[in-house]
Amino acid sequence: MSLRELHVPKFMDTSKNDLIGGFFVPALERATHYDRGVGFFTSGWLRLASRGMVAFARNGGRARWVTSPILEPDDWGALLDGSTAREDETLRASLVRSIDELEETLDESTRSALAWLVADGVLDFRLALPRNKLERGDFHDKFGVFGDVNANWISFNGSYNDSIQGNRNYESIKIFPGWDSSFADLVDADRSRFERLWKNADPNVRVFKLPDAHSAHRGHPFRPQADHQFR
Repeated sequence: MSLRELHVPKFMDTSKNDLIGGFFVPALERATHYDRGVGFFTSGWLRLASRGMVAFARNGGRARWVTSPILEPDDWGALLDGSTAREDETLRASLVRSIDELEETLDESTRSALAWLVADGVLDFRLALPRNKLERGDFHDKFGVFGDVNANWISFNGSYNDSIQGNRNYESIKIFPGWDSSFADLVDADRSRFERLWKNADPNVRVFKLPDAHSAHRGHPFRPQADHQFR
């Protein structure tokens, strides 16, 4: 399947549209690349998008998230387990799942599935802390880029976070197909700035790989979320 087959409006909001079922799942089903910069991520979002994540994994997809270190402690633990398991065969063996089991695991034991997806390289996470002119701020952007096997690209920007709460809030996204010449420059800009972040090349944002993030922020790479407001 191709992203060019994805027929979605250029603007979607949570009042009128189902962002998960109407955009994220069908995009994941067609994609082999997904890059996401987002202020807040919780594992509950993976449960909502489980059908798309299973198809994405079957496609041999690879997703990269740059997110703020404002994580739920249990999600942080799952990310660390997955990252550690890349080098620890015993831990990796305890996490491994078949793709056929993935959807059920995402539904019933979401954080275990998150750890496996990280361990297997389907998902990769880095944590972003503003610095220099943005010191004391948060990484608060919300944009993403999907790509398929034929190098078709779609980017999107908006207010939407990757969380269950993001689907309860009034949020919106604008969607830009890269094969439309009117939007090609916008898509290229989103791809470029994600790569800058991922490579820790933005002078005002420091981006940590997961193992290094553990010692960042005075040893506390997450801040508990009041009343689980972003879950």
